[in-house]
Parts: sequence; structure tokens; C-alpha cells
Amino acid sequence: MFVKNRSELTDLGRTQEEKKIIIELIELTNFILTEAQPSNLMSSAICASEEKLVVSNKEFKLNQFHNLFLIAFGKASQKMARWFLEIVPKYFSRIIIVSPDIMDEFFRTYTNVSFYQGGHPKPTKQSVQAAEEVISLLLETTKADFCIFLVSGGGSALLEQPDYDVSFDDYVSLVDLLLSSNASIQEINTIRKHFSKVKGGKLAQLTQAKIISIILSDVLGNDISSIASGPTAPDTTTWNDCEKIFSNHSLLARIPESVLGILSKGLKSEIIDTPSKKELFEHVENYIVGDNLKLQSLLQDYLCSNGNSEILNDTMIGESREVGQNFANQINLLVRDLENNSDDTIRSTFYRIFGGETTVTLNFTNGKGGRNQELALSFALSLEKDISVYLLSLGTDGIDGNSNAAGAIIGPFTLDESNKIETAKKALAENNSNSFFKKHGGEIITGYTGTNLMDIGVIIFNKKLAS
Repeated sequence: MFVKNRSELTDLGRTQEEKKIIIELIELTNFILTEAQPSNLMSSAICASEEKLVVSNKEFKLNQFHNLFLIAFGKASQKMARWFLEIVPKYFSRIIIVSPDIMDEFFRTYTNVSFYQGGHPKPTKQSVQAAEEVISLLLETTKADFCIFLVSGGGSALLEQPDYDVSFDDYVSLVDLLLSSNASIQEINTIRKHFSKVKGGKLAQLTQAKIISIILSDVLGNDISSIASGPTAPDTTTWNDCEKIFSNHSLLARIPESVLGILSKGLKSEIIDTPSKKELFEHVENYIVGDNLKLQSLLQDYLCSNGNSEILNDTMIGESREVGQNFANQINLLVRDLENNSDDTIRSTFYRIFGGETTVTLNFTNGKGGRNQELALSFALSLEKDISVYLLSLGTDGIDGNSNAAGAIIGPFTLDESNKIETAKKALAENNSNSFFKKHGGEIITGYTGTNLMDIGVIIFNKKLAS
């Protein structure tokens, strides 16, 4: 069971009907996070024996390599690595794992493991130390070696080494500025790729060893060059793109001088762009084994047996509060149409699923919350007051923004008093959604889930509840 505050959530229900639906939302959270586990996703795409490894029907003969190396980084790194080590009956010359969480006891049985607890969403000194070891390892490898990368979302910060003599402090300042702007994750990763030694395909260029990357996608459209900033994929972004991003978000006057100096050299072609030619990656193969769309499909299939299950938005993007308001407006219309339907035999529950990743533009930097909680609070404030609708909005990694919550649930109990409405409006305006859910209930606590497939949610309503 992933949800740690089940009883507190259930107690929000004022009636048995409300408690029943809250319990259903909790069970749906557990279902989603179970299906999103790396062991489930990887087992459907990978199998192995003493002689070979098969990934998405592509066979690799393990005995033809002198050394096998395993390098895992991202929010799902530990669970991906554990599953891989349990399923592949081979000795790895070295194993490197970079995770935002503490080390699983499982890995203490291995004498050849280097473990780093890196930082997210900003890199830490451990992130840099991890990158230094990975770089050193790759520089020692040859064509006779086999490097297996296990890559998941969050890898951009967890494994990092600033390039061009940009200091660690300047690099962290740069990331801070990008995260507090309304730059998209693709834009942020474009900057990372150009100012990092390991992103934008640079990691793969350190060796001619055979590389396969097994990837869990946290990026809409599954652009491999964006997932963890594409360490083993060709990159087509340029220094000119970097300048446009800084300019569009009014950051040129705020970035550190060292970064501005490197940008200037890049624009003058004094520094080459990230590697983009496919022939430079002939020794590399990238495989995506899990993504948000697959998770949505599994959830829809699961809910079909309970009622009417449809996808409301399968590529959710945009400002969190605006997306929440838009969803509420759509649901308001759907519920009213259902109420006006004179067919008394309609008693089916209706589910509307959404997934993707929104953004939050910070107006107040001292607030606590995240994409999912802000979306949920905006949704609650935008619902028509006399309808009964429930929403679950969840970050599959278990950490929503800068809070300890994974997301939030809302229902008729959320804004059942006038003072709650004013508190909710204030919390939303101040990017402080977690303060509302912590005080009035609704935050979902899971801790790190060991996976990362972006955000997913479900809205529940039916004619009986709406009437």
C-alpha cells in the first residue's frame, strides 16, 4: 500500500457515501502506483538468461563482452536496478546508482556498488560526485565492454557535472532561475544539455563501448533527448535556442556572468553545439519501456468494469490553475447534462482520466505546494457549488513540487464552509496549496514511490450524486 495517510483521508467523508468514494480514490492511487512500478513495466519488455539479454525483442549476446557495467540514475533508479540485478544472472564489473532516496538494503550485499544520493530538482555535491565516477568509468571502457543505463525522470538533477568551468554554485543559481520561471521542462533541459558534461548526448560520446539505455519516460511525446536531458541521445538544440529561452523568460540580465560568458562563446561558434549526428550514436540503442500514456490506458481498462471510463485529456500541459479551472468547466457541463437526462436507469459511475504534466508559475516563492495540489485546488474553486464531484491528482513519483505530498483529493467536503473558500483562494494566489490541504485535509502522502511517469488523475461523478 502506497498511501500512508489512509485513515486521515477517509475521515474527511461526512457520509458513508463520501467515505466510500474516498476509499475508492485511495485504492485507485495504490493501483496507479503499483502499475507504474519499474518491475511491472520492465518485465513486459525485458527478459534475460546467462547468454543473452532481450529488450523489446532485440537480442544482445552477453558472453561476447569482456565487462558488463550497470549505471542507474533517476527517481526510479533503485527499483530499476534491483529488478535488473535479480533478472540478469551475470556479474557486473561495476554498478553505479544515483537516487534521491536513501540506499536500499538490497544493494549492501554487492561489493561492486557505488551509491549516491543526489539532489532534485537541483543537483547537489553528491550529484556531481556521481557524474565524476560515471565519466571516469566510461573513459576507461572499450568497444569490448557493454554499458547498460537505467534512466528515469529526475536524472537531469541527480546526475550532473557542470561544463566549461562553470562553478557548482553558479550552475545551481542557473537552475534556480529556470525553475522559478515559467520555462517548460523541455526549455530547462535545453539549457542543462548545453552547460552539462553529461547531458545532450555527451555521456554517450565518452566511450565506444556498446550502450543500451532502458528508459522510463516522464516527458510528453517520449522525446528521448528530453528524458533526463538525453544523456545517450542525439540532440538537435543549439546555443541559439539557449539564448532565445533566456530572452523569452527575461533571464539574460539575471544569469551568472560565467554562464553568460559561455553562452556568448557558443553563439560565436567558439564552443560546439551538443552532438546531433546519428552516426555518432551507432554504438547506442535507447528503449522506452514505460510512459504516462500506457499508465492512463491501464487505468482506463481497470475502471471500465466499474462504470463509464473515458480519457478527458491524455497530454495535459499548461498552467496548473488554468488546467484545473478548464477541467472543472468541462465537468460542470457534463454533470448538468447528466442531471437533465430523464433516463432513470442511468446509475453508472462516470470516470474521466487525465495525464501529463502542468507547470506552476511562482508568484510567491515562500509557498508550499506543487502542480497537482494547485490543479486540485483550482478545480475545487471552479466547480458549481451544488454538484458532487471528486478528483484525484497525483504525481507518480510521490513528491509534488516542494511539498511532502504526492498530490491531493477533493470532494464535496473540500469547500463545504465559506471560510474554507476564502482560505483556498488565498492559498492558490500565493502558490501555497499544500497549506490548505494540510490544514483542511486532502493531501496524499506516499513518500518516494520509486517510479516517475509524470502526473495522472481521475475525476468521479454520477447521476445519483449529482442529483
